[in-house]
Amino acid sequence: MKGKQLNVMAKRLTLATMITASLGLISVHNSVAMADEHSSADHGSSDHGQHKGTGGKRGEGKGADGRGGADSVRGKILSTMDDDSDAPAWARGNRELNPHSKGSQGKPEGGGTKKGDEYGDLWVILRDNNGDPILDANGQVQPIIIVDGLPVVVQLTDPDGDGHYELPTEYADAVQEVELGRSNVTRSPSHVITHSLEEALSKLDGLTLTSDMLTEAGMLVVDGATIDSPLENLALYQALLTSSDSNNDGLLEVSVDYSGEGGSGTYTFLVPESVQLDLAASLLAAGSDKTASLTVDRVITVSQFLEVDDELSSLLSNYVYDGSSLTYGATTTWINVQVDGMDTPTDLSDDIYQSVEVNLITGATVTYDGQDIFVPGVSFETVPNTVDENDDGILNANDTNDLDGIDGFTQATDDALQVIEFVHDYSVE
Repeated sequence: MKGKQLNVMAKRLTLATMITASLGLISVHNSVAMADEHSSADHGSSDHGQHKGTGGKRGEGKGADGRGGADSVRGKILSTMDDDSDAPAWARGNRELNPHSKGSQGKPEGGGTKKGDEYGDLWVILRDNNGDPILDANGQVQPIIIVDGLPVVVQLTDPDGDGHYELPTEYADAVQEVELGRSNVTRSPSHVITHSLEEALSKLDGLTLTSDMLTEAGMLVVDGATIDSPLENLALYQALLTSSDSNNDGLLEVSVDYSGEGGSGTYTFLVPESVQLDLAASLLAAGSDKTASLTVDRVITVSQFLEVDDELSSLLSNYVYDGSSLTYGATTTWINVQVDGMDTPTDLSDDIYQSVEVNLITGATVTYDGQDIFVPGVSFETVPNTVDENDDGILNANDTNDLDGIDGFTQATDDALQVIEFVHDYSVE
């Protein structure tokens, strides 16, 4: 079938018992993948490839032990944001215009705050398992630099002895800045986020989350349409972390009050409490650049701008992520794979594509013209280690990502991100 591409189809993710079996809400459906929901405009993200290749493929160890139990939602959510989105001008890098900015990269006005306000949204810093900064003896955050491929913690100094701590000049070029990319939209005024929440919940009003409402990457689907707006997903993330179970029935009420020409009322979407953080990871992924590689500090900083970092920290104490192998090991997606014409990349007339069902972890093999062609699965990445796992106040070889707490949550979010990128890259417009 020369010169013609087959339509892409995808099976929705079963989500590895995303909703607890006790609630009786698990179901499995197939659906056509909405691959063209993500504009190719976001391929130019400023943080594209920043951490690509820093870790090995997942599914080869991390999370393979199955920790986390059967109560975990598995299928995350991601989407990208257009350059002409409703992000304000100051959300594109001009910190002087940002009314929410916590400081510049110069000397802070004061040091030692609990959240490391002056530097926490700018630098990669040492954190505990709940995502909170670990302060040094002077009450200062501790930036992390990379030396010979290994993370090293450095101390801020007070050269003038006046209580104003700063980064030593010799580390000026070595410190790691937190790249927010399109997640800068979280700096938008609160009314922008609230409006996006109204838009999202108007589609979800009266519904209870079930597994057939998600794509293989965990994006919410309502009446066949995917909620792919980054702002809407980030607004849902914020609302989910601040939601409550007023009826004590195990269902969180994600809601917003609305009023307008059409009337007023409350939109409410119910989410099983057992999957709160897993769905939150999906929603956060949905507001990130498709080509980004997420870090703990990026997750924390976005949560800070949305003013839910305290809620996230308190929820992380009992959180464990299953890992990519168990999360996506049974999940397949239909994609188009080029099986002929690869030797002449500039000549598209002889290109032939074949629709192949690929396991997201192990890949698949397609046979064409007597030849077996291996199609790899998702290239999962390992989130860079910046967490003091054993609480000894330092970062060393003993502090390996164990998929609990903030690094587990970040890993869950990044895994969803890689699935979205995979489906997008292999899909047909």
